[in-house]
Amino acid sequence: MTSSMPPSPDAVRQAIRENRSAPNGPLRNARGEELVVAAEQTGDRDLLRQALFGLITAYEFSTESGKMLVPFARLLQEWDRDPSDFDQGDAHNLHWYFKWASSGMLSRPEVPMASIEKWLGEMERRYRIAGYSEGPVRKVELHVAENRGDVERAARAFEAWTAAERNRMSDCHACELNDRGRYWAAQDEYEKALQAWEPVLAGRLSCAEEPHRVLAKSLLPLVALGRPDEARANHLRGYRMAKGNESLLSTIGLHIEFCALTGNEARGLELLAEHGAHLGSSEKLEGRLGFVTGVLVLLGRLITLGHGDRPTVAYEGEQRTVSELHSLLAPLGLARAKLFDERNGSTVVSDARAKRLERQPLLDALPLGVRSQALTGGAPGGVGAAPALVPVAAPAGAPVPAPAGAGDVQALVAEARRLRALGHPGRTAAWARVAEAVARAGADGGYEPDALLAADLLSYRAVLAGRQGEKPPRKLFADAAEAYRAAGEPAGAVLSETHLALAALQEGAEAQEVLRLLDVAAASAEALAPAETTRLRRMASVDLMRIKIGSFLAHQAHGHEHHGGGEEDGDPASAALSGFLERYAPHGGTGAVDGVDDMLADAEIMLAQDAWEEGDWIRVEALLSSAAARAVSTGRVWESAEPLSRLARLRMMHGRFVEAEESARAAVAHSAELTDPAEQGSVRLALAEALYRQDGKEEEAATYALEAAHWFDAAGDTAGAGAYARLVLAQAYGESGRPAEAAEVLESALPDLLEQGEDRAVRARETLAVNLRGLGDSRGAAEQYLRAAEVAKGWDDPVRHAGLASLAAECLASGGLTEEAKRAYARSLELWRPTGHTLPYVRALRSLAWLEVGGDRPDAEAVVRARALMDQALEALEGAPDDLLVERARTWAQLAELLEDELYKDDEEGEEDDEGEGDGGEGAAGDGVAVRRETAALWQKAVDAFAASGAQALPERVDCSLRLAWTEKFLGRKENALAGLRELAAGLSEEGTDEARRLLRAVERNLNNLT
Repeated sequence: MTSSMPPSPDAVRQAIRENRSAPNGPLRNARGEELVVAAEQTGDRDLLRQALFGLITAYEFSTESGKMLVPFARLLQEWDRDPSDFDQGDAHNLHWYFKWASSGMLSRPEVPMASIEKWLGEMERRYRIAGYSEGPVRKVELHVAENRGDVERAARAFEAWTAAERNRMSDCHACELNDRGRYWAAQDEYEKALQAWEPVLAGRLSCAEEPHRVLAKSLLPLVALGRPDEARANHLRGYRMAKGNESLLSTIGLHIEFCALTGNEARGLELLAEHGAHLGSSEKLEGRLGFVTGVLVLLGRLITLGHGDRPTVAYEGEQRTVSELHSLLAPLGLARAKLFDERNGSTVVSDARAKRLERQPLLDALPLGVRSQALTGGAPGGVGAAPALVPVAAPAGAPVPAPAGAGDVQALVAEARRLRALGHPGRTAAWARVAEAVARAGADGGYEPDALLAADLLSYRAVLAGRQGEKPPRKLFADAAEAYRAAGEPAGAVLSETHLALAALQEGAEAQEVLRLLDVAAASAEALAPAETTRLRRMASVDLMRIKIGSFLAHQAHGHEHHGGGEEDGDPASAALSGFLERYAPHGGTGAVDGVDDMLADAEIMLAQDAWEEGDWIRVEALLSSAAARAVSTGRVWESAEPLSRLARLRMMHGRFVEAEESARAAVAHSAELTDPAEQGSVRLALAEALYRQDGKEEEAATYALEAAHWFDAAGDTAGAGAYARLVLAQAYGESGRPAEAAEVLESALPDLLEQGEDRAVRARETLAVNLRGLGDSRGAAEQYLRAAEVAKGWDDPVRHAGLASLAAECLASGGLTEEAKRAYARSLELWRPTGHTLPYVRALRSLAWLEVGGDRPDAEAVVRARALMDQALEALEGAPDDLLVERARTWAQLAELLEDELYKDDEEGEEDDEGEGDGGEGAAGDGVAVRRETAALWQKAVDAFAASGAQALPERVDCSLRLAWTEKFLGRKENALAGLRELAAGLSEEGTDEARRLLRAVERNLNNLT
């Protein structure tokens, strides 16, 4: 096409066909423009029309739809010159493109409104002449009226359009519902909009660009109406459909805006990064205004949160920060909007843009399930500070920490001491409020805390320093102990001395020094007055701390990294814990604040860990159950969450999923007051897994897995437990019929999961493959199966590797990669052969056989190879157990079908044998009769085997019987065919089931046709 010679019409025609399937965008448009010139050079008017049609279509599905006006005007000239040159299809397309051209005019502010109104009148005239409904005309009028700000005219046009009868010029039903919902959404009538969109959102109506666009338009209305779960699902599904499609840039902009307004700014930045190249340049904003507005919503939100200096994407050749990109795009978008307003004689476009830019966040945080890179830094309280957590309601009657600033200092102190005595998770936050109130009171009025409060605050600062990793907290604990003694509170001193020993260990003190400090704390506890209510508790606390520290020191000395060694002569820590229980258990069960039940539960949890490592499952369950019961009985329900979660995992491990669910639900119910996000994530993940392992509970499992992932993100464990929670979430989504959401979630977490060991990597890739296959992406699924198989190939058990290879082969075959599929099946056969697993081996052989004869005209050698593979399958089934009889039947049936198909494909040999007197004569006809005789014998074997396989094989038995009957007919044995079907019909009549009656009708139809 680049030579000086005029191009041949055939070459241009072929190039037009190829450009139709090219990806949407500037390259397709440029190629379409070249082809119009080339077609014109040939002098072929019909070819020129085809090139113009192709160029208009290319423009429509890109950001340059306004350019179609010129080629469309040329087509109209061709029509007016001689309509008879247009065939029926071209005439239809010409009138259809009136709608596209109208949209193109509205998208170009340089086209005067007077011209658009004139064009609308011309469209109405030509539609009337052609006999088309006025519906499409009124729809265009609606858009014109909306742009002009003529509310009354828009309402009339909307009513006329929706009332008009649909005909061949009407947009597809899905697209029309898109526009109906858009009309209502623009007026904030969200319920009406969603009602209009419902058939599209539910999947009952679709087209090339739906539900892509409707899914995006539904996001903010759903959130505004309090339906965030649906919004999340529509975002994950819709973005996956729209991403990378240039004609859907406005749709991408809506997804970015949704992220910005639901606490998912980091996700919004990722979406922007994927489409940053589509921002274009300042000279080419055409078709991008909706996309750019969505980007500006995100950028504005990031600036508000203190992320203006964060790098984003390149624009006009330079990498830009958030603030820089915002300052460049904002005036361009405003200027473009004003151009439309000047043309329209209204402020409709600017007002709509301003409404989007001024919209405030609808939710602090809507967990989406996908992994996003956390934003760091930013303004206090912004997304960089800490992810917002899933709200969890506290159970009725639970002690709730007082809010900051509530009451005077003494009230805050009383509440903090109460929570500390309970061991409540909110005690540290309560003391933080006390410290803040004391500092404020001191600054305002010279308030000085008394000696006991001063000691409490020293203890709080010591605990806080230890949690924040500051060094050395040891001195702070020592100072707190002295302060408590000076205040006449020796029990508080004992507690600080106990913490002092732990602080010394954390600072790296020698073992003897740590043990000496424990001895000091123990002596102080023993020295407490017998009347001191906390004496027993302080003694137990020191004893338990000695066991924990002693275990740590012993294992550190022996190079162990975990609790409980399980050595042959017994674990000293286990013995010490058992002794602890024997000593203090008689004092348990009081439920008092100063009791020891929480420490008894702690000891039981530690012993349960030792028993777990020894595989003593009965003892593990007893210890965990006892620990949970102690926590609940003392009112410290939050402390039951950990043993209940472990109990749930134990029961899952042994297949007791209903009981596991009960334990996990109790753990979640009792976790409301936990403040550690990792603990919140852990209890929810346990429940998610227990639910997922039960049929019919996948939707609820997804809910808890989503919450777990969000909590783990808040804990900073996105790459670890957070990634695993997303794997469970993806599996639950997939088995709930939501493959797009599953794939989107899993692809985001896959890099993390691949770092978590081979088992998890294989599970993740296999899950992704299953869901990609569900989305029709056979090639993508095959890639994941092959990668999983590559990981599993070194495992001792080859079954997993073989299964993955077979699945990869299936996907390669359905994806049209026949040669690759053959190699994958051959590899799976090598892997299945030594395992003794007959069923998958036989199925792989049959699948490979069908691939050998795939295509319209396989050669004779391919048929021979296919038959040999079927024979191998039958050989493998020889002597197989009775439960594989149905597979023998299927193999006979498939071999018969394969031979019969090849017979029908042979135009020269197959048609002469219809009545087939078949005496085995020579030549092609004789060969055809022989093949039919063989297929009849195979169909008969299959029928007999299916009959022996019971009711579950009845449909296959009937199918083979029908095929046998027709084969007998072609062999000239019609009476045999009729007799067989009559016998089958009689048997089906006796069955009396709905399925039998359905199959009987099919048999009777074939009997009628045969007679």
